[in-house]
Amino acid sequence: MASTMSTFLAPSAIRVAGAAQSRRRGAVARRHAAPIRATASVEEFAGEGGLPAVRLTSADGCVATAYLFGGVVTSFVKEGRDVLFVRPDAVFNKSKPISGGLPHCWPQFGPGDIQVHGFARNVDWALTSTTEGDSPSLEMTLVPSDYTKAIWDKDFKVTQTITLGGGELKATMKVTNAGTEAFSFTSSFHTYFAADIAAVAVGGLVGCKSLDRLADKESTVAGDVTIGGPVDSVYYDVPGKLSLAVGGGNSVSISSAGGWKDAVVWSPWTDMEACYKDFVCVENAACAEPVTVEAGGVWEATTILA
Repeated sequence: MASTMSTFLAPSAIRVAGAAQSRRRGAVARRHAAPIRATASVEEFAGEGGLPAVRLTSADGCVATAYLFGGVVTSFVKEGRDVLFVRPDAVFNKSKPISGGLPHCWPQFGPGDIQVHGFARNVDWALTSTTEGDSPSLEMTLVPSDYTKAIWDKDFKVTQTITLGGGELKATMKVTNAGTEAFSFTSSFHTYFAADIAAVAVGGLVGCKSLDRLADKESTVAGDVTIGGPVDSVYYDVPGKLSLAVGGGNSVSISSAGGWKDAVVWSPWTDMEACYKDFVCVENAACAEPVTVEAGGVWEATTILA
């Protein structure tokens, strides 16, 4: 009589098979999971040092914080990770600009005739509007004061509009010449990104002309820009989208439009021993040549972080 054989699985094999099925079910569930839904809001509050601040929360769960002193965005939290970085030596008492986040360099980038990086990042801006909804926004405005006139005697209006939604932070800077004569400026968003400096790679610059400001040497970019020492380089006529690998499998898309024609990559390296391993600056800029705005004219530039 022919015998029959039954298949026997050891308990350990059953556990492995069950775990594999569980992982497959989890992967399927993640693929079909509903998008995160949060209560969108705009909240004015007293931030660090009691400074006036505004918090935006979008319907997709992203959160951004902006301070009116300096008109600076200090935080952009996406999927639980802060894209931006504030240095540990940052102070919130108006004695100097807030060191980190997404600050302005205006009306001067770098050293020049007035204070380094201009005055926009170390004066109070006014909160001039907010917009509720799934993609909330705020507008901050800077106009001349006795302090700014003593430094740069021009009649201007600068607005910074921050919009949060769709997994993106959109920052638009608009400069209006409210005077009767043309004026010129250079500018950037001096953006600090949270990053493992050893993993940093800036993509999208291949073929661009560059100036190493530390070595005073010009060259053409041949590959991703990485950091192995102090870096302070300007890149000219850059494309509208750059990529930034920040480590841990994370990356940031940096898109620009309007008047941002250049880019800057900066790392102080060991000149900032306490934190240089934790951030890199990748800046949208208009610094190769001064921007001239005629009387009554407007200049505008946008940065989108995603």
